Amino acid sequence: MMTGFLYGQTHGLFFLPIFPDPSYAGSGLTGKSIIDVYDYYDFLEIWEDIKEKVREEEIFFIIDNAKTHLSFLRWLSRQEIAPMEIPAYSPDLNPIENVWSLVKYKLHKHYPELYLMRGDVNVVKKGIEEAITDCWDLLDPKVFDTLAGSMVDRIKAIIKAAGWYTKY
Repeated sequence: MMTGFLYGQTHGLFFLPIFPDPSYAGSGLTGKSIIDVYDYYDFLEIWEDIKEKVREEEIFFIIDNAKTHLSFLRWLSRQEIAPMEIPAYSPDLNPIENVWSLVKYKLHKHYPELYLMRGDVNVVKKGIEEAITDCWDLLDPKVFDTLAGSMVDRIKAIIKAAGWYTKY
């Protein structure tokens, strides 16, 4: 799984790789695995830098209500970060989902053999992380401004469609 956040071309963008929680019996992603990666990459320092750079602009941490996010949401609350929660699987309201589609497209184009990687789990993780990071870096920075700037139109479209599908 990937997690990431954007805050416009002039301010930057970040990608954080999240791998399954080895302590979890189901071998999947957990709130703990999400929190661990945010701690590892010192997200709180990044968040403070963002707030300092944007100063008077309002910033939102948009997160869907996927079950794996519940403990992460509590963690954010303890850090005094109030996320804007949206329903799970709501790509119309979460522009990062558009970014993941673009990253996946670039992964298939530039790293078609990635799914064949075998070997030491840490080496494989590192290879996947490097490929995803490379594809993230290949994205045109204007994409992020366009997506961030589309939020008002997205919300209007969702209201007009009474919560049903939109072009986003």
